[in-house]
Amino acid sequence: MPTPKGTPFWWEDAKRHLRDVDSEIGRIIDYVEEPPLIGEGDIVRTICNAVVGQQISAIAADAIWKRLLDYCGGTFDPKPIAKITENDLKKIGISRSKGRTLAGIAEISEHLQDIEWSKMSSEEVVGELRPIWGVGPWTIDMVRIFSLLDPDVLPIGDIGVIRCIEAMEGRGPLEIGEIEQRAEIWKPFRTCAVWYLWRQHDESPVQY
Repeated sequence: MPTPKGTPFWWEDAKRHLRDVDSEIGRIIDYVEEPPLIGEGDIVRTICNAVVGQQISAIAADAIWKRLLDYCGGTFDPKPIAKITENDLKKIGISRSKGRTLAGIAEISEHLQDIEWSKMSSEEVVGELRPIWGVGPWTIDMVRIFSLLDPDVLPIGDIGVIRCIEAMEGRGPLEIGEIEQRAEIWKPFRTCAVWYLWRQHDESPVQY
């Protein structure tokens, strides 16, 4: 089933809530309010894009993703990715382990696209994605944010989010429990807060 496209229906409510409960996040929203988070409508594309972005800079990930799209013929297509060779991976700049993950995702792309994700709980989403080789908590969080448009995701495995929250607190390193406590007031719209934590440092919006 297609996943949501465009701006989440809850986005304006989320911004109002964050401005009400957290003046620091409100200041960031005022500074970099546009563009909003936008869903691509293709969960397989999002998973693959997030895999490419694992543990590398946004600039490097963007360059590699563009080369992967060129390999696919200019637009995302899981069919050639399912048959990608080690030589192709080297030319694109993707590691062997990421290549294995991408090929595995491409092989089950039809299954992933047939799932009615909108009817699944967060736990069910994790249960569906976690068995995929090479897909861990950070990648799943990116899928929940950018493809499923889940309003309340706090990706505690994202170093950029952690550093932003430490900067807001004026101290660090913070324990996971302290990070979660600082983000508690953002509920039920932690995704929107995370988007603006990223936006204050990225001239080009993050997109998976």
